Amino acid sequence: MDFGAIGKAASKSDSLNRPVVAGRVLQFDADFGCYNCAHLEDSVQSNFKNLKAHIESKRILAGAEKTNCHISLGLKGGRTEIATVKPYQAQRHGVNLEVKARVAELRCLLANYSTDKVTPIANLYTEADDSLTAYQMADLENSVLMSGDKDLWMAMGWHCDASTGRMYKVTGYGKTEYREVGNVKPKLVGEGTSWFWHQILMGDTADNIAGLPKLSGKLMNKYVPTKKFNPKRKAGQCGEAKAVAMLKDVKSDGEAHARVMDAYFQFYGSNYKEMIVEQAFLLWMRRTPAVDDCLKFLNETGKGYVFSPRQKAALKKFKQLCLVQHSIGDK
Repeated sequence: MDFGAIGKAASKSDSLNRPVVAGRVLQFDADFGCYNCAHLEDSVQSNFKNLKAHIESKRILAGAEKTNCHISLGLKGGRTEIATVKPYQAQRHGVNLEVKARVAELRCLLANYSTDKVTPIANLYTEADDSLTAYQMADLENSVLMSGDKDLWMAMGWHCDASTGRMYKVTGYGKTEYREVGNVKPKLVGEGTSWFWHQILMGDTADNIAGLPKLSGKLMNKYVPTKKFNPKRKAGQCGEAKAVAMLKDVKSDGEAHARVMDAYFQFYGSNYKEMIVEQAFLLWMRRTPAVDDCLKFLNETGKGYVFSPRQKAALKKFKQLCLVQHSIGDK
């Protein structure tokens, strides 16, 4: 694929080219860019040339002066260590190893590539998703986020669709709904923290995150009633449809939190807060570099959310891994 030609076409096309806005910076998910350009039939040098043109075409599409290219190079921000219900991203072990190796090469090349328009943001200790969100939050008016990752739908501020160039602004709770996107059936799409609350119920199959495993029979009767009321109804798998039903007509974080808390309590009992913290830690896109950023958000709508002793031990292990990673980098 000739991304150089795409970049030139974008610079001339009225449909793709929008005026450059002074001060606008594109926060670009370069992990996706590296995968898009990792073509094994070509050399890594050819792939990297195409990647640079790809990045330029996205800058033009967003009407930005400059691009921050966010890449993941190491640890997962403690997510691997804190996960207990399911191992974080475990299903990704089946990814083509040659493609994975090529992507790693492109990430390393990009980490050392800088121009007057391109700045690499290399993440050694956390994921690109988090730095994308944190940089976005640092300048909501001038920053534009572009990623193909649905996790980032919860991030506040301006977003630019990587395919169409559509610009839209996400604020507050937002909304989650089914939309026609050209698939066989409508797709569940979220904007704002509404998406976070839906994910904490239904999980995320792409990252192997469980969410709430089951919805109690009592809540099944309340949110997904059958024609004939069944007082002995058993708990059922939660998942997407039930998450949508549970949060239907909810308009605020406080309302969403109350329903999520009730559902987690009925499944986990007295351990419910620890499990909410675990799933939130895995799913929340961090607005600051702080490892406890998800707790700050949870405590805006609830009370008493802290890391449990087990979670503190997991994060201590993560901190030790960070020190090892840092020492390797110094050699």
